[in-house]
Amino acid sequence: MRPYFEKMTDFGKPLTEQQIKKAEENVKQIREVEKTIAGAVEKVKKAGLSAEEINKRGEMTVYQRLEYLLDPGTWCPLHTLFDPMDEESGTTGVVDGLGRISGKWAVIIGFDNKVIAGAWIAGQAENILRVTDISKRLHVPLVWLVNCSGVKLPEQEKVYANRRGSGTTFFRHAELEKLGIPVLAGIYGTNPAGGGYQGVSPTILLAHKNCNIAVGGGGIVSGMSPKGLFDEAGAELVIEATRKFKATPPGRVEIHYDSTGFFKAVFEKEEGVLDALKEYMKYIPAYDPRFFRVAEPKKPKLSPEETNYLVAFNQKMAYNFDETLARLTDNSEHMEFRPGYGPEVYTGLVKIDGFLVGIIGNRQGFLPKGYPEYAPYPGV
Repeated sequence: MRPYFEKMTDFGKPLTEQQIKKAEENVKQIREVEKTIAGAVEKVKKAGLSAEEINKRGEMTVYQRLEYLLDPGTWCPLHTLFDPMDEESGTTGVVDGLGRISGKWAVIIGFDNKVIAGAWIAGQAENILRVTDISKRLHVPLVWLVNCSGVKLPEQEKVYANRRGSGTTFFRHAELEKLGIPVLAGIYGTNPAGGGYQGVSPTILLAHKNCNIAVGGGGIVSGMSPKGLFDEAGAELVIEATRKFKATPPGRVEIHYDSTGFFKAVFEKEEGVLDALKEYMKYIPAYDPRFFRVAEPKKPKLSPEETNYLVAFNQKMAYNFDETLARLTDNSEHMEFRPGYGPEVYTGLVKIDGFLVGIIGNRQGFLPKGYPEYAPYPGV
């Protein structure tokens, strides 16, 4: 197939000075929206405690862990501004996206330990379900950075309830594992109650020496009164009963590495956990990209940045489909299928990153003169 795909037909034309000048206002409008979005993203990243405060405790933030874990330049963040229940922090308390680890693609998600120590909060379950859906559809590993303080108590009814609530996320872990999709977890900090479930349901658990996971931790014990109600005397009894749990947390490393065997390995430094995740990603089978590539990857001849001049900010206005596509494909080449048949729809083959991709798209605007007679309408 090399003669067909190695060199395809060139398409697309360079923008003229007149086109560039005419579209300057369009580019300005797009840049303003991009600036607004970038500001909103930065606000989400700064939610909760500062990175300096977390670092003073001897911990890394979730963003620092991601930066260390991922192959440089491969992070594709998702759902950053997603906040379906308008949580007061302005986030869902998790950071997620696609990225490469040790050269292999994975879906990565981590609790934002700057926001209430990574608590379960309203809207988080829906975000997690979207992430597990992506892992399932792409059939790539799900990698967790677990650092979850359990549920935000005033929002329990928004966290646990309904079929898409937080309990469903653990069922999804089982679903992925049944399909042969590994779920890897690096575990940090104190993870009581819901945080404990996050820790015990993945395939491989790699732990920092100071972490603990417990489905029934001090937080749950403190919510139970021996008298069945709360008064001052009852509260004192609960406080006294939970002191030993604070001194010796349940679910600590000694339990889950030495006794239960949940933890596969334990590491002195935070970076050690991340290095182990990198190592385990190497063990996971995956096709080498060269197996499917039909040619060496090439950049488009025409700059992708020029799409800002071609696609109108006003979505009611038409744009040139072919010219836009030419700025997205390897070497600005394509192989159109039956170009004279149904010309209002583009169908063809292109290369993106060396991979062969089928493309279907609507050519916008009025149908040209001489349109084939089989069309009994003067359509658009």
